[in-house]
Amino acid sequence: MKKGFLLLSVLAISLFVTSCSKAPSGPTGITGGYYTSEDCQNKPDAIYDPSKAADKIVVVKSEHKMYLYKNGKVIETFPVSLGANDYQGNKVKRGDKKTPVGTYKILNKRCHPVKYRAMTISYPNAEDRRRAADLGVDPGSLITIHGQPHWNADGHGDSYTLAHDWTDGCVALTNSDLDKLWGRVSVGTTIELKN
Repeated sequence: MKKGFLLLSVLAISLFVTSCSKAPSGPTGITGGYYTSEDCQNKPDAIYDPSKAADKIVVVKSEHKMYLYKNGKVIETFPVSLGANDYQGNKVKRGDKKTPVGTYKILNKRCHPVKYRAMTISYPNAEDRRRAADLGVDPGSLITIHGQPHWNADGHGDSYTLAHDWTDGCVALTNSDLDKLWGRVSVGTTIELKN
């Protein structure tokens, strides 16, 4: 029993640390705090509604925008933050703090103790792995769409966080926008990340 608990604890900590875990401090240096599973439950906008579902997500990095599409038409637009080093180009290897470019799928949707909610995307794809192998580097993994650090749980610092690229390569939305996205996107939805 103790070994099983220890293994689960190590796995949980490793996922916590490697999934875009660094958060910006607030404008006044505030950091810390964790979300509980209850924090991301029962939000009306986050209840999945197939009639409002998007069939594709497109992130245009140069615009810092996420577009939701249904039947070829934009149905919603959200501002986003990207990787802290995204100005240096596209993701190539683990730890470069750049957001990837390519076509992926949403692999899962889960509550996140540091970033409110997270949707893991299927990075790296075959092209990403091939490029990394050619360079002799690890392409990295666990790129997500996620929300805000706990100090900004109520959204009072949204203008501050959206004015910066601060993730480890993930795509960050405000928590209220992430709730809307959550209610319109299912596992398996295509996401295209473009320059």
